Amino acid sequence: MLIVGLDTAKKEPLYEQIYFCIKEEIRTGALPFGSKLPSARRLAKHLDVSRNTIDSAYGQLAAEGYIEARPKRGFFVCQVEELAELDISLELEEEEAEPEKEKFPYDFSPVGVDMSQFPYYIWRKLLKEIMIDDNSELFQKGNFQGDLELRRAIMYYLRQSRGVHVHTSQIVIGSGMENLLFLLRQTLGEKQVVGIENPVYTNAHGILKELGFGIRPIVMDAEGLSVEALNQTDANLAYVTPAHQYPTGVVMPVGRRGQLIRWAKEKEGRYIIEDDYDSEFRYHGKPIPALQGLDQNDKVIYMGTFSKAIAPAIRISYMVLPKKLVPVYQKTGKAFSCSVSRIDQKVLTLFLSEGHFERHLNRMRNIYKEKHDLLLECLKEMPLEVCVFGQGAGLHVIADFQIQNQEAFQKRLKEEGVMIYPLSLYYIEGVPLKEQYILGFTRMTKEDIIKGTGKIKDVLFEIS
Repeated sequence: MLIVGLDTAKKEPLYEQIYFCIKEEIRTGALPFGSKLPSARRLAKHLDVSRNTIDSAYGQLAAEGYIEARPKRGFFVCQVEELAELDISLELEEEEAEPEKEKFPYDFSPVGVDMSQFPYYIWRKLLKEIMIDDNSELFQKGNFQGDLELRRAIMYYLRQSRGVHVHTSQIVIGSGMENLLFLLRQTLGEKQVVGIENPVYTNAHGILKELGFGIRPIVMDAEGLSVEALNQTDANLAYVTPAHQYPTGVVMPVGRRGQLIRWAKEKEGRYIIEDDYDSEFRYHGKPIPALQGLDQNDKVIYMGTFSKAIAPAIRISYMVLPKKLVPVYQKTGKAFSCSVSRIDQKVLTLFLSEGHFERHLNRMRNIYKEKHDLLLECLKEMPLEVCVFGQGAGLHVIADFQIQNQEAFQKRLKEEGVMIYPLSLYYIEGVPLKEQYILGFTRMTKEDIIKGTGKIKDVLFEIS
C-alpha cells in the first residue's frame, strides 16, 4: 500500500497532499513505470478519507500525465522521463525582479510627472460611479477606434484648446504612441520613409525603426526641422514636434510650418506626423496652435497623449487621421481591437466632459510654472554664465554650462548624486557642436531643485 502522510492541520486540501505524495513517489522512482495504484475505494478506506478526495487526486495526476486509467483494470504509472523539479516561486521572483537602476538623489529627468498632485479622489469617485451601475456593456468589445463618447470628448477638447480640425470619425484611440504608430504603419503600408528631427525623441525613433519605417535624420536649425534638408531625401513622411521640439525646445514658427505643409502638398502620399506631446504646458503667452489647424490640404496626422498631462500609467493616446486616410484605416483597423480598456475610456470620458481635466491641467500648469521659474532662478546663480534654451514651455529646459571638460563635469555630478542628461544622447547621427544638458523639473520637489542646482554650482566652482 502507498505511504501517504496526511496532515489535517495543513492549509492544503487533502486531495492536494495525496496528489503531491504520489507524484513524488513517481518522480523519484519509488513507483516505477507500469506500477498499478490501489483502487480509489481501497485507498480511501486505507487513508480514512472520502472517495471523492482520492478521485480528485487521481484525476489531477492523470491530467498531468503521471498516471493513466486503463479500462476495467485501474490506474497505472506512466513512463516519465527525468524531470527537473522547479522552484516556481523562486523562478517567478527572478522573472519579475526589476533590473537595478542607479538612483540619484537629485535626478533632473525629463521623463515623468508630479504624481503627488494626481487627483486620486476624483478618479476613484468616477470609477466607483461607473462600477456601481453594473454596466455590463463596458465589459463587451467596443468600437475598434475607441468608444464614441471618448472620441467626442477629445474632439471638443482639441477644437477648443488646440485649434485642430477634427471629427469623431477621424480619431483613433490607442494605448500609447507605439500602438498608434503600429496602426498607422498598417494603414500606410510598406516602404514608408520618414524624415525625423535630429536630435530626436528617442522613444519615437526606436518605435519607428522597429516597425520597419525607413529613417532619414534631418538636421535642425533655429526654426526646427530643415525643410530644405528634408527635400534632399526620399522621405514621404516627416515626424515633427513643432509646438515644443523634443529635446531642444525650439518652437517652429509659422513660416517654417508653411514650408513643411507645402512640402507635403507637392507629392501624393506625403504626410506630416505632428506629435503634440506636451503642448498643454506653456507658461508665458498663449499656447502655440497645432500645425494641423493650419493645414488646408489634409496632410497632417496629429498625435497626442494624456500621459504628460495626467499620468504615464493612464496609457491613453489619440491620433487624428486626415479625412482621406479614414476609409483606408477602417479597412485595415477593424482587424485590431482598441487596446484601451473600456472602463479606462469611460473614466477618462467623464474626467474630460465634467471639467475635471481642465481644472487639473490648470493646477499642474501653475505648479510646473513655479518649478520652471525656480530652476531658471537657480541657474542664474552659477559661477559661470549659463545659457538656457527652450524655456517658457514644456517639462524641461536645455542648459549650456560653458565648460570645457564635459567628462569631468558629468563624473563629479554623479559622485555628488546629481543626474543631468547630455543632449548628445538624443542624436541619431552626429553630435552637437557644443555639449548641452537637459534638465527636467516635473518630478523634483522645489527643495530638491534648490539642493541639486546647489551641487551643480559647487562642481562648477571646483572644475572651472
